[in-house]
Amino acid sequence: MVNQSTFSPAAQAQIDRLTRQVKDLQNQIRSGGENIIKDWYRPAEVCKILGISRSKFESLKRSGAFCAQKVGGVVYIAASELTAYLPKAGR
Repeated sequence: MVNQSTFSPAAQAQIDRLTRQVKDLQNQIRSGGENIIKDWYRPAEVCKILGISRSKFESLKRSGAFCAQKVGGVVYIAASELTAYLPKAGR
């Protein structure tokens, strides 16, 4: 176990937020939540999952934090992109 005092307050706040999100997802899955795990997510869903604003989402997308695909004028983000991004966000 890592000593929490080694993290900056901002990093610890982000770790705590991500931990809460993981616990919430686990609870939803255990309670039979509706289609929690999908292959593709729309930007609004990504923002909700990550707890970020749409402008932050756009900034992350432009910076290459994750790739988006446009299909028929609708933007989608692969679940694998989010899975790859989450460990980076927890640093």
